[in-house]
Amino acid sequence: MKKIKVLLVFVLAMAFLTPAFSQMKVKDLKFHHMQNYCWMRLAEIVPDLTDRAILPIGTVEAHGAVALGADNFIPQHLAEMIWDRCNALIIPAINHGYTGASISQFPGAITVRADIFEEYLYDVLNDLVRTGFRNILIINGHGGNLEPAQSAMTRLHYETGAHFMIVEWWRIAFEATPEAYGTKAQQSGHGDREEAALVMAYNPELVDREMYDKLGKDNVGAAGTDPGVFMIPAWATTRYPEKDIGYLDFDVAKAKTYAKIKADFIVKSFLEAVKRWEMMEEWKR
Repeated sequence: MKKIKVLLVFVLAMAFLTPAFSQMKVKDLKFHHMQNYCWMRLAEIVPDLTDRAILPIGTVEAHGAVALGADNFIPQHLAEMIWDRCNALIIPAINHGYTGASISQFPGAITVRADIFEEYLYDVLNDLVRTGFRNILIINGHGGNLEPAQSAMTRLHYETGAHFMIVEWWRIAFEATPEAYGTKAQQSGHGDREEAALVMAYNPELVDREMYDKLGKDNVGAAGTDPGVFMIPAWATTRYPEKDIGYLDFDVAKAKTYAKIKADFIVKSFLEAVKRWEMMEEWKR
């Protein structure tokens, strides 16, 4: 009789706990980084509690007075800003990507060949899908990664039916520039004010103001040359969008405003995509 009572209590406890667990969000968990869990605990979480993941990808390369890891710091920081609103776990970042031939000539740059990077990313995404993630947001910090990533995503979607979105921060939410800095929206350059802003929003110490002032803003960077002119390596490791535009601004408050606008746009875009993906899946049933 005692055993029956104990069993009954256990069954009732499970009945009460199960609905509570199903209503939990990632923000209610102990960790929001996938790698912090043992595999057994992760299997309880994915996909029942969430099937959403955020994967930051970047590379290591020169950005003038901005740290070599800018393309890694930016997507990782944006992921930290949005995971709770996206109800997603953050996946360990891919920090080495396809760095361009010119930039790869400067000290500290590391490049992975495009075809190798595509296959590497394919394998990472494939195992995330196998684990149970079905809606995967890739935040890309480096332009050279885009084509290999798109190829890997497309292959896996056809093979598994999983859903993928990749976001390039410099090509979205152009209203961030006039709202944060009071100047016209512009296509970001490379290591310029906008890229430096996102690094400063993460850690102001990662932009070397002493070196920036020592070399001079026009020696750290340049607006580039006319179409039809190619050189290797390029003149500078900071590319300004236009002549006399894109010089660094060391106002951290403005940088954080700029980063928030970018982050808000990513959240809105991803949640809208998930809603439509899930609606499509329901329609199929």
